[in-house]
Amino acid sequence: MSTRLLAIDPADCGCTECIIGEYVPLRYATADQIVRLLKGELGNNTFTEFTVEVKWSLPGDFRPTEARVDSVQVTAHRGDDVLTWEIGPYLPMYRSPSFADLFEGR
Repeated sequence: MSTRLLAIDPADCGCTECIIGEYVPLRYATADQIVRLLKGELGNNTFTEFTVEVKWSLPGDFRPTEARVDSVQVTAHRGDDVLTWEIGPYLPMYRSPSFADLFEGR
């Protein structure tokens, strides 16, 4: 029987919900699960600070309207514990209007 994932728990959690598969400890979360957490589809029981780093590339003539997302990395920080996921494949690879607007003075 498959159990529906409801939330992500702290990195080293071993609660009943983690054991039966309703929750997953942060340390064992997949990139797909992290994306679902960031989208609000999974509960966040981690008590952890997350940072999201987006790397862009621009054509040689610096046309902001043609900016592309190269990579997206999510990092979880809790004390000395740092966990990282590459989630670039989960995001559409097209320019952000707000990014272009920034350089076009809008």
